[in-house]
Amino acid sequence: MAQPVKLQALLTATLLVAMIVSGCTRKVGVSANSTVAQNGTPNPNSMQTSAIETVIVATQSIAGIIPATGKILVPENSVASIGPVNAGRIVRLYAGQGSIVKKGQRLADLESADIDQAEADYLKALADYENARRSSVAEVKLAQANYDRTKFLYEKTITAGKNLQTAEHDLEVAKASAESSVNGTKAALTAARRHLLILGLKDSAIDSLATKPDLAAVFSLNSPIDGVVVERNASIGASVGTDANLFKIINISRVWVDANVFEKDLQRVRLGQQVKLTVPAFPGASFSGKVILVNSIVDPETRTVKVRTEVANPDGRLKPDMFANVEIITDVNSAAISIPKSAVLNDEGKTVVFVGEGDGYKKREVHVGIQNGDQVEIVEGLNAGDKVVVKGNYLLLQQSKPE
Repeated sequence: MAQPVKLQALLTATLLVAMIVSGCTRKVGVSANSTVAQNGTPNPNSMQTSAIETVIVATQSIAGIIPATGKILVPENSVASIGPVNAGRIVRLYAGQGSIVKKGQRLADLESADIDQAEADYLKALADYENARRSSVAEVKLAQANYDRTKFLYEKTITAGKNLQTAEHDLEVAKASAESSVNGTKAALTAARRHLLILGLKDSAIDSLATKPDLAAVFSLNSPIDGVVVERNASIGASVGTDANLFKIINISRVWVDANVFEKDLQRVRLGQQVKLTVPAFPGASFSGKVILVNSIVDPETRTVKVRTEVANPDGRLKPDMFANVEIITDVNSAAISIPKSAVLNDEGKTVVFVGEGDGYKKREVHVGIQNGDQVEIVEGLNAGDKVVVKGNYLLLQQSKPE
């Protein structure tokens, strides 16, 4: 009989220990029954206050964004492919891959027999023009003198009136002939000069042809834009034709970024909107630009539309074909009521927050607006100065529900 008595005493002791532990747990834990006041509002006095964090609502600027990915491109008018307009042989090179060049800077000299003929044609046209101009001046001067003399004699009744008419006619013919001759030779001279310019000669080189002792069959290739030489397909001594692309120059002081925006977001995109750009190559750095084009075509596979942004790139850090993360700023409210996104909860289809009131926290329904990162605009339901729960609000939500 002694063993059953000992066993019963042991079971009784174990049961007492379990009841004590259970009571202690209820006192330390956060129970819905122990933390909700009679009106259903959670009471912080009966909760672990360290589990709740709040912020004071204040007005601040918030902007809505459309995130997208894109690729950096060189603007179409900032790319130049340079080749000869006349077949020739390369005799000198002045720029290589990576060279920074200015508009008008010489890139290469080419030698061509055809230049000799073009220069000779120009000099002949120049000589014809000068001869026509001098001859015209002399003929008009002679006709003018004859007319003046005949007019004097007519006024003195020494010669007949028909002689004056003939002299006047000869003067008008001389003037017309002179104008026609000068204009014809001037047109030929202009065409010959334009041909030399097309071949690559500068105005100063053309102007000096008349004083050169001999003709040099050399013309230059010059850069049409400021930029960087990214390709050079030329070597000294190589013979090239008019279809050769010897140099490629790009200017990346401004770049384009083509981003893919989903069609559901298209209604929020407008020309001129500000854009924030980041690239993996420069973590922490951001670049600013503006929307300059919204494409009219939707990609049938991705259901996206190309939105082009122009970005200033004075230091050249943004390179063609880099991938970029784009944030198009669509809406801006400079005096918004915004709170951390963690403060907003979904309560059976309603958007709610918990606001500190007196000794407790009251659930309040709100309407949200712009969302940007971890901030969300509250367009209705909160005022500046309200104390909103940003941590521990999910526990408050659970405690506010009826048993």
